[in-house]
Amino acid sequence: MLFNNAYTNVSSCAPSRATILTGRNLWELEEGGLLFGALKEKFTTFTSLLRQNGYATGSTGKGYMPANTKEPYQTIPLAKEYNDLKMVAPKYISNKNYSGNFDDFLSKKGKDQPFFFWYGSHEAHREYELGIGAKVGKDISKIQVPGFLPDNAIVRGDIADYYYEIEWFDSHLGRMIKALEAAGELENTIIIVTADNGMPFPRAKGTCYDYGTHMPLAICWGNKIKGGARVDDFISFIDFAPTLLEAVGAAVPKEMTGKSFLDILLSNKSGQVDPARNRVFTGLERHAYCRPDGMPYPIRTIRKNDYLYIVNFEADRWPCGDPDFNSVHAGLYGDIDAGPSRTFLIDNKDNPSIKPIADLSLGKRPKVELYNVKTDPFQLHNLADNKAYSKQCAALKSELFAYLKQTKDPRMEGKSPWDNYPYFFQGYENKYLLPIGKRDNN
Repeated sequence: MLFNNAYTNVSSCAPSRATILTGRNLWELEEGGLLFGALKEKFTTFTSLLRQNGYATGSTGKGYMPANTKEPYQTIPLAKEYNDLKMVAPKYISNKNYSGNFDDFLSKKGKDQPFFFWYGSHEAHREYELGIGAKVGKDISKIQVPGFLPDNAIVRGDIADYYYEIEWFDSHLGRMIKALEAAGELENTIIIVTADNGMPFPRAKGTCYDYGTHMPLAICWGNKIKGGARVDDFISFIDFAPTLLEAVGAAVPKEMTGKSFLDILLSNKSGQVDPARNRVFTGLERHAYCRPDGMPYPIRTIRKNDYLYIVNFEADRWPCGDPDFNSVHAGLYGDIDAGPSRTFLIDNKDNPSIKPIADLSLGKRPKVELYNVKTDPFQLHNLADNKAYSKQCAALKSELFAYLKQTKDPRMEGKSPWDNYPYFFQGYENKYLLPIGKRDNN
Protein backbone atom coordinates (compact mmCIF):
# COMPACT_ATOMS: atom_id res chain seq x y z
CA MET A 1 0.00 0.00 0.00
CA LEU A 2 1.49 3.32 -1.10
CA PHE A 3 0.62 6.46 0.85
CA ASN A 4 0.63 9.68 -1.17
CA ASN A 5 0.38 12.02 1.83
CA ALA A 6 2.74 10.82 4.58
CA TYR A 7 4.52 13.46 6.66
CA THR A 8 7.22 13.47 9.27
CA ASN A 9 6.36 15.69 12.22
CA VAL A 10 9.80 17.34 12.03
CA SER A 11 12.34 17.34 9.20
CA SER A 12 15.37 16.58 11.36
CA CYS A 13 16.65 13.07 11.95
CA ALA A 14 16.81 12.46 15.73
CA PRO A 15 13.64 14.40 16.62
CA SER A 16 11.82 12.75 13.71
CA ARG A 17 12.69 9.36 15.19
CA ALA A 18 11.69 10.56 18.64
CA THR A 19 8.20 11.40 17.35
CA ILE A 20 7.98 7.97 15.70
CA LEU A 21 9.00 6.18 18.89
CA THR A 22 6.72 8.13 21.23
CA GLY A 23 3.74 8.90 19.01
CA ARG A 24 3.96 12.53 20.10
CA ASN A 25 4.67 15.88 18.45
CA LEU A 26 8.12 17.42 18.75
CA TRP A 27 6.76 20.24 20.95
CA GLU A 28 5.52 17.61 23.43
CA LEU A 29 8.98 16.03 23.88
CA GLU A 30 11.08 18.79 25.52
CA GLU A 31 14.75 18.06 24.64
CA GLY A 32 13.55 15.15 22.52
CA GLY A 33 12.29 17.59 19.92
CA LEU A 34 15.83 18.67 19.02
CA LEU A 35 18.71 17.33 16.99
CA PHE A 36 21.47 16.28 19.43
CA GLY A 37 18.79 16.29 22.11
CA ALA A 38 17.64 13.49 24.43
CA LEU A 39 14.51 11.64 25.56
CA LYS A 40 13.55 11.76 29.21
CA GLU A 41 12.46 8.53 30.89
CA LYS A 42 8.89 9.77 31.18
CA PHE A 43 8.33 9.51 27.43
CA THR A 44 7.13 5.97 26.67
CA THR A 45 8.34 4.43 23.41
CA PHE A 46 6.37 1.83 21.49
CA THR A 47 9.46 -0.40 21.32
CA SER A 48 9.58 -0.63 25.12
CA LEU A 49 5.91 -1.61 25.13
CA LEU A 50 6.57 -4.28 22.50
CA ARG A 51 9.32 -5.73 24.71
CA GLN A 52 6.87 -5.78 27.63
CA ASN A 53 4.53 -7.77 25.39
CA GLY A 54 7.14 -10.45 24.68
CA TYR A 55 8.67 -9.08 21.49
CA ALA A 56 12.33 -9.39 20.62
CA THR A 57 13.49 -5.96 19.43
CA GLY A 58 16.64 -4.96 17.61
CA SER A 59 18.10 -2.33 15.30
CA THR A 60 20.94 -1.89 12.85
CA GLY A 61 22.54 1.22 11.41
CA LYS A 62 21.23 4.56 12.58
CA GLY A 63 18.92 4.26 15.56
CA TYR A 64 17.81 7.12 17.79
CA MET A 65 20.76 9.32 16.99
CA PRO A 66 22.48 11.73 16.94
CA ALA A 67 21.21 12.19 20.47
CA ASN A 68 22.24 11.74 24.08
CA THR A 69 21.49 8.24 25.40
CA LYS A 70 23.22 8.61 28.74
CA GLU A 71 21.50 8.84 32.10
CA PRO A 72 19.42 10.56 33.31
CA TYR A 73 17.99 10.26 29.78
CA GLN A 74 16.79 7.05 28.15
CA THR A 75 19.76 4.78 27.50
CA ILE A 76 17.94 2.45 25.09
CA PRO A 77 15.09 4.50 23.60
CA LEU A 78 14.93 2.23 20.56
CA ALA A 79 16.29 -1.31 20.89
CA LYS A 80 19.45 -3.36 21.25
CA GLU A 81 21.89 -2.63 18.42
CA TYR A 82 23.08 -5.27 15.97
CA ASN A 83 26.02 -3.61 14.24
CA ASP A 84 28.88 -6.08 14.73
CA LEU A 85 28.92 -7.46 11.20
CA LYS A 86 30.88 -5.30 8.74
CA MET A 87 31.48 -5.38 5.02
CA VAL A 88 33.66 -3.76 2.38
CA ALA A 89 31.74 -0.68 1.23
CA PRO A 90 32.26 2.08 -1.34
CA LYS A 91 33.62 5.47 -0.31
CA TYR A 92 31.37 7.37 2.16
CA ILE A 93 29.09 4.33 2.49
CA SER A 94 28.78 2.78 5.94
CA ASN A 95 30.61 -0.53 6.35
CA LYS A 96 27.80 -1.86 8.54
CA ASN A 97 26.37 -4.99 7.00
CA TYR A 98 22.73 -4.08 7.60
CA SER A 99 21.20 -7.19 6.08
CA GLY A 100 23.81 -9.41 7.69
CA ASN A 101 23.04 -7.88 11.06
CA PHE A 102 19.34 -8.55 10.49
CA ASP A 103 20.21 -12.21 9.85
CA ASP A 104 22.20 -12.17 13.09
CA PHE A 105 19.19 -10.80 14.97
CA LEU A 106 16.86 -13.43 13.52
CA SER A 107 19.26 -16.22 14.50
CA LYS A 108 19.48 -15.05 18.11
CA LYS A 109 15.85 -14.34 18.94
CA GLY A 110 13.59 -17.05 20.34
CA LYS A 111 12.48 -19.53 17.70
CA ASP A 112 8.80 -18.61 17.84
CA GLN A 113 9.25 -15.21 19.43
CA PRO A 114 7.54 -12.28 17.69
CA PHE A 115 9.90 -9.48 16.76
CA PHE A 116 10.37 -5.86 15.79
CA PHE A 117 13.45 -4.73 13.88
CA TRP A 118 14.56 -1.23 12.90
CA TYR A 119 16.75 -0.83 9.83
CA GLY A 120 18.13 2.72 9.90
CA SER A 121 20.46 3.08 6.95
CA HIS A 122 23.11 5.80 7.26
CA GLU A 123 22.60 6.30 3.54
CA ALA A 124 21.55 8.64 1.94
CA HIS A 125 22.97 10.93 4.63
CA ARG A 126 25.85 13.02 3.36
CA GLU A 127 28.72 12.98 2.50
CA TYR A 128 28.70 11.52 -1.06
CA GLU A 129 31.51 10.48 -3.36
CA LEU A 130 31.60 13.28 -5.92
CA GLY A 131 30.46 12.04 -9.33
CA ILE A 132 29.60 8.49 -8.23
CA GLY A 133 26.13 8.74 -9.79
CA ALA A 134 27.50 9.45 -13.26
CA LYS A 135 30.30 6.93 -12.73
CA VAL A 136 27.81 4.08 -12.24
CA GLY A 137 25.93 5.08 -15.38
CA LYS A 138 23.20 7.52 -14.38
CA ASP A 139 22.24 9.90 -17.19
CA ILE A 140 22.74 13.33 -15.62
CA SER A 141 20.73 14.98 -18.41
CA LYS A 142 17.60 13.14 -17.24
CA ILE A 143 17.82 14.22 -13.60
CA GLN A 144 14.77 16.25 -12.58
CA VAL A 145 15.82 19.23 -10.45
CA PRO A 146 13.27 20.70 -7.98
CA GLY A 147 12.28 24.27 -8.84
CA PHE A 148 13.91 25.72 -5.72
CA LEU A 149 17.39 24.64 -6.87
CA PRO A 150 19.41 25.88 -9.86
CA ASP A 151 19.26 23.47 -12.77
CA ASN A 152 22.91 22.97 -13.64
CA ALA A 153 25.48 20.19 -13.89
CA ILE A 154 26.62 20.64 -10.27
CA VAL A 155 23.17 20.18 -8.79
CA ARG A 156 22.25 17.41 -11.22
CA GLY A 157 25.41 15.52 -10.32
CA ASP A 158 24.72 16.03 -6.61
CA ILE A 159 21.23 14.55 -7.00
CA ALA A 160 22.60 11.60 -8.99
CA ASP A 161 25.08 10.89 -6.18
CA TYR A 162 22.16 11.02 -3.73
CA TYR A 163 20.27 8.47 -5.84
CA TYR A 164 23.26 6.13 -5.72
CA GLU A 165 23.16 6.07 -1.92
CA ILE A 166 19.40 5.47 -1.89
CA GLU A 167 20.02 2.40 -4.04
CA TRP A 168 22.50 1.11 -1.43
CA PHE A 169 19.69 1.29 1.12
CA ASP A 170 17.37 -0.52 -1.29
CA SER A 171 19.85 -3.34 -1.88
CA HIS A 172 20.01 -4.23 1.83
CA LEU A 173 16.24 -3.94 2.17
CA GLY A 174 15.83 -6.43 -0.67
CA ARG A 175 18.11 -8.93 1.09
CA MET A 176 16.18 -8.50 4.35
CA ILE A 177 12.91 -9.26 2.59
CA LYS A 178 14.45 -12.41 1.08
CA ALA A 179 15.62 -13.43 4.57
CA LEU A 180 12.07 -13.08 5.88
CA GLU A 181 10.80 -15.18 3.00
CA ALA A 182 13.41 -17.88 3.63
CA ALA A 183 12.44 -17.95 7.32
CA GLY A 184 8.75 -18.31 6.46
CA GLU A 185 7.98 -15.00 8.14
CA LEU A 186 7.28 -12.70 5.19
CA GLU A 187 3.50 -13.16 5.11
CA ASN A 188 3.19 -12.39 8.82
CA THR A 189 5.48 -9.37 8.96
CA ILE A 190 4.47 -5.73 8.66
CA ILE A 191 7.13 -3.94 6.62
CA ILE A 192 7.17 -0.14 6.70
CA VAL A 193 9.53 1.68 4.34
CA THR A 194 9.95 5.42 4.65
CA ALA A 195 12.52 8.13 5.45
CA ASP A 196 12.92 10.29 8.53
CA ASN A 197 13.40 13.65 6.82
CA GLY A 198 13.66 15.23 3.40
CA MET A 199 16.57 15.09 0.98
CA PRO A 200 19.76 16.72 2.40
CA PHE A 201 19.63 19.67 0.02
CA PRO A 202 18.80 23.37 0.43
CA ARG A 203 15.11 24.13 1.15
CA ALA A 204 14.43 20.46 1.89
CA LYS A 205 15.80 18.74 5.02
CA GLY A 206 15.62 21.02 8.06
CA THR A 207 12.63 22.95 6.67
CA CYS A 208 8.85 22.59 6.84
CA TYR A 209 8.31 22.80 3.11
CA ASP A 210 7.04 19.65 1.41
CA TYR A 211 10.53 18.60 0.30
CA GLY A 212 11.47 18.58 3.99
CA THR A 213 8.44 16.86 5.52
CA HIS A 214 6.59 14.97 2.75
CA MET A 215 7.91 11.42 2.94
CA PRO A 216 7.63 8.28 0.82
CA LEU A 217 5.67 5.58 2.62
CA ALA A 218 5.06 2.01 1.47
CA ILE A 219 3.67 -0.70 3.75
CA CYS A 220 3.09 -4.40 3.13
CA TRP A 221 1.67 -7.12 5.36
CA GLY A 222 1.21 -10.40 3.54
CA ASN A 223 -2.31 -10.88 2.24
CA LYS A 224 -3.76 -8.55 4.90
CA ILE A 225 -3.00 -5.50 2.74
CA LYS A 226 -4.21 -5.17 -0.82
CA GLY A 227 -1.26 -4.97 -3.17
CA GLY A 228 -1.11 -1.90 -5.39
CA ALA A 229 -3.45 0.23 -3.30
CA ARG A 230 -2.64 3.97 -3.32
CA VAL A 231 -4.06 5.95 -0.41
CA ASP A 232 -4.57 9.73 -0.23
CA ASP A 233 -5.28 9.97 3.52
CA PHE A 234 -2.85 12.18 5.44
CA ILE A 235 -0.60 10.13 7.72
CA SER A 236 1.71 11.67 10.33
CA PHE A 237 4.72 9.85 11.70
CA ILE A 238 3.24 10.21 15.18
CA ASP A 239 0.61 7.74 13.93
CA PHE A 240 3.08 4.85 13.55
CA ALA A 241 3.35 4.00 17.26
CA PRO A 242 -0.39 3.61 17.98
CA THR A 243 -0.88 1.77 14.69
CA LEU A 244 1.75 -0.87 15.49
CA LEU A 245 0.56 -1.26 19.08
CA GLU A 246 -3.00 -1.80 17.92
CA ALA A 247 -1.82 -4.27 15.27
CA VAL A 248 -0.18 -6.50 17.90
CA GLY A 249 -3.07 -6.15 20.35
CA ALA A 250 -1.23 -3.97 22.88
CA ALA A 251 -2.83 -1.07 24.74
CA VAL A 252 -2.10 2.38 23.32
CA PRO A 253 -1.06 4.84 26.06
CA LYS A 254 -3.41 7.80 26.44
CA GLU A 255 -0.49 10.23 26.21
CA MET A 256 0.23 9.23 22.62
CA THR A 257 -1.10 12.02 20.42
CA GLY A 258 -0.99 10.08 17.16
CA LYS A 259 -3.96 8.09 15.90
CA SER A 260 -3.85 4.53 14.60
CA PHE A 261 -4.44 4.07 10.86
CA LEU A 262 -4.76 0.29 11.10
CA ASP A 263 -8.29 0.60 9.74
CA ILE A 264 -6.90 2.17 6.56
CA LEU A 265 -4.27 -0.56 6.18
CA LEU A 266 -6.93 -3.25 6.42
CA SER A 267 -9.53 -1.42 4.30
CA ASN A 268 -8.22 -2.74 0.94
CA LYS A 269 -9.24 0.65 -0.48
CA SER A 270 -7.46 3.29 -2.53
CA GLY A 271 -8.03 7.04 -2.65
CA GLN A 272 -9.36 8.89 0.39
CA VAL A 273 -10.45 6.21 2.86
CA ASP A 274 -11.18 8.37 5.93
CA PRO A 275 -12.41 11.88 4.99
CA ALA A 276 -11.27 13.20 8.39
CA ARG A 277 -7.64 12.43 7.55
CA ASN A 278 -7.12 15.54 5.47
CA ARG A 279 -4.42 17.31 7.52
CA VAL A 280 -1.15 16.93 9.39
CA PHE A 281 0.89 19.25 11.60
CA THR A 282 4.63 19.76 11.43
CA GLY A 283 7.19 21.97 13.12
CA LEU A 284 10.80 22.73 13.86
CA GLU A 285 12.83 24.23 16.69
CA ARG A 286 16.60 23.74 16.61
CA HIS A 287 18.26 21.59 14.00
CA ALA A 288 21.98 22.45 13.99
CA TYR A 289 23.64 24.86 16.43
CA CYS A 290 23.96 27.55 13.79
CA ARG A 291 22.88 30.81 15.44
CA PRO A 292 24.40 32.79 18.33
CA ASP A 293 23.67 31.09 21.67
CA GLY A 294 22.12 28.18 19.80
CA MET A 295 18.81 29.94 19.29
CA PRO A 296 16.16 27.85 17.52
CA TYR A 297 14.17 28.82 14.45
CA PRO A 298 10.62 27.94 15.56
CA ILE A 299 8.14 26.93 12.88
CA ARG A 300 4.66 25.41 13.06
CA THR A 301 2.58 24.35 10.09
CA ILE A 302 -0.68 22.82 9.06
CA ARG A 303 -0.70 20.89 5.79
CA LYS A 304 -4.36 20.50 4.85
CA ASN A 305 -5.76 19.30 1.54
CA ASP A 306 -3.91 21.33 -1.11
CA TYR A 307 -2.53 24.01 1.22
CA LEU A 308 0.53 24.50 3.38
CA TYR A 309 0.26 27.23 6.03
CA ILE A 310 3.44 28.18 7.88
CA VAL A 311 4.08 30.38 10.91
CA ASN A 312 7.70 31.47 11.48
CA PHE A 313 7.62 32.67 15.09
CA GLU A 314 11.04 34.36 14.95
CA ALA A 315 11.16 35.69 11.40
CA ASP A 316 13.98 38.12 12.28
CA ARG A 317 16.36 35.15 12.63
CA TRP A 318 18.15 33.40 9.78
CA PRO A 319 16.10 30.26 9.05
CA CYS A 320 19.00 28.13 7.79
CA GLY A 321 21.69 29.52 10.04
CA ASP A 322 23.51 32.81 10.25
CA PRO A 323 25.69 33.64 7.22
CA ASP A 324 28.62 34.51 9.51
CA PHE A 325 28.15 31.85 12.21
CA ASN A 326 30.38 28.80 11.76
CA SER A 327 28.33 25.86 13.00
CA VAL A 328 30.40 23.12 14.62
CA HIS A 329 28.16 20.64 12.83
CA ALA A 330 27.86 22.01 9.31
CA GLY A 331 29.65 25.35 8.87
CA LEU A 332 27.98 28.52 7.55
CA TYR A 333 24.23 28.31 6.96
CA GLY A 334 24.50 25.29 9.21
CA ASP A 335 20.93 24.06 8.93
CA ILE A 336 21.70 23.01 5.34
CA ASP A 337 23.79 19.89 4.93
CA ALA A 338 27.19 20.65 3.43
CA GLY A 339 27.56 19.57 -0.19
CA PRO A 340 27.99 20.82 -3.78
CA SER A 341 24.46 22.25 -4.02
CA ARG A 342 24.85 24.36 -0.88
CA THR A 343 28.35 25.44 -1.89
CA PHE A 344 27.10 26.60 -5.29
CA LEU A 345 24.33 28.70 -3.73
CA ILE A 346 26.67 30.31 -1.19
CA ASP A 347 29.36 31.04 -3.78
CA ASN A 348 26.84 32.59 -6.18
CA LYS A 349 24.32 34.18 -3.81
CA ASP A 350 25.19 37.69 -5.06
CA ASN A 351 25.11 36.73 -8.73
CA PRO A 352 22.00 38.48 -10.14
CA SER A 353 21.00 35.39 -12.11
CA ILE A 354 21.27 33.10 -9.05
CA LYS A 355 20.27 35.43 -6.21
CA PRO A 356 16.46 34.93 -6.44
CA ILE A 357 16.79 31.17 -6.11
CA ALA A 358 19.60 31.41 -3.53
CA ASP A 359 17.45 33.71 -1.36
CA LEU A 360 14.80 30.97 -1.15
CA SER A 361 17.25 28.85 0.85
CA LEU A 362 19.68 31.34 2.39
CA GLY A 363 17.53 34.41 2.98
CA LYS A 364 15.11 35.34 5.73
CA ARG A 365 11.44 34.44 5.53
CA PRO A 366 8.20 36.27 6.26
CA LYS A 367 6.23 35.69 9.43
CA VAL A 368 3.48 33.82 7.59
CA GLU A 369 3.59 31.72 4.43
CA LEU A 370 0.79 30.10 2.46
CA TYR A 371 1.21 27.86 -0.57
CA ASN A 372 -1.12 25.97 -2.86
CA VAL A 373 0.94 22.80 -3.11
CA LYS A 374 -1.13 21.40 -5.98
CA THR A 375 -0.40 24.32 -8.31
CA ASP A 376 2.93 25.25 -6.70
CA PRO A 377 4.64 21.95 -5.78
CA PHE A 378 8.00 23.61 -4.98
CA GLN A 379 6.41 26.30 -2.76
CA LEU A 380 7.83 29.26 -4.65
CA HIS A 381 4.86 31.65 -4.53
CA ASN A 382 3.77 32.84 -1.09
CA LEU A 383 0.05 33.67 -1.09
CA ALA A 384 -0.15 34.95 2.49
CA ASP A 385 -0.19 38.63 1.47
CA ASN A 386 -2.72 38.07 -1.29
CA LYS A 387 -6.07 39.46 -0.09
CA ALA A 388 -7.86 36.79 -2.08
CA TYR A 389 -6.48 34.23 0.40
CA SER A 390 -7.06 36.14 3.65
CA LYS A 391 -9.99 33.94 4.70
CA GLN A 392 -7.97 30.82 3.86
CA CYS A 393 -5.10 32.07 6.04
CA ALA A 394 -7.42 32.95 8.93
CA ALA A 395 -9.11 29.54 8.87
CA LEU A 396 -5.83 27.61 8.72
CA LYS A 397 -4.26 29.71 11.48
CA SER A 398 -7.28 29.10 13.71
CA GLU A 399 -7.14 25.35 13.08
CA LEU A 400 -3.37 25.21 13.61
CA PHE A 401 -3.38 27.21 16.83
CA ALA A 402 -6.33 25.22 18.22
CA TYR A 403 -4.33 22.02 17.74
CA LEU A 404 -1.17 23.53 19.26
CA LYS A 405 -3.15 24.63 22.32
CA GLN A 406 -4.80 21.23 22.58
CA THR A 407 -1.38 19.51 22.52
CA LYS A 408 0.11 22.05 24.97
CA ASP A 409 2.72 23.62 22.73
CA PRO A 410 4.74 26.09 24.89
CA ARG A 411 4.77 28.50 21.93
CA MET A 412 1.07 29.12 22.52
CA GLU A 413 1.95 30.54 25.93
CA GLY A 414 4.75 32.67 24.55
CA LYS A 415 7.38 30.34 26.00
CA SER A 416 10.54 29.00 24.35
CA PRO A 417 12.16 26.35 26.58
CA TRP A 418 14.20 25.20 23.59
CA ASP A 419 16.42 28.29 24.00
CA ASN A 420 18.08 26.67 27.01
CA TYR A 421 18.13 22.99 26.17
CA PRO A 422 21.67 21.54 25.83
CA TYR A 423 23.18 20.53 22.51
CA PHE A 424 24.78 17.13 22.94
CA PHE A 425 27.07 17.16 19.92
CA GLN A 426 28.22 13.63 19.17
CA GLY A 427 31.74 13.39 17.80
CA TYR A 428 32.87 10.59 15.55
CA GLU A 429 34.70 9.07 18.51
CA ASN A 430 31.21 8.34 19.88
CA LYS A 431 31.66 10.36 23.06
CA TYR A 432 29.17 13.00 24.10
CA LEU A 433 30.54 16.48 24.57
CA LEU A 434 29.25 19.16 26.86
CA PRO A 435 26.56 21.47 25.54
CA ILE A 436 28.36 23.62 23.00
CA GLY A 437 27.59 26.84 24.82
CA LYS A 438 29.55 25.58 27.84
CA ARG A 439 32.47 23.98 26.06
CA ASP A 440 36.07 24.92 26.65
CA ASN A 441 37.50 26.22 23.37
CA ASN A 442 40.67 24.21 24.07
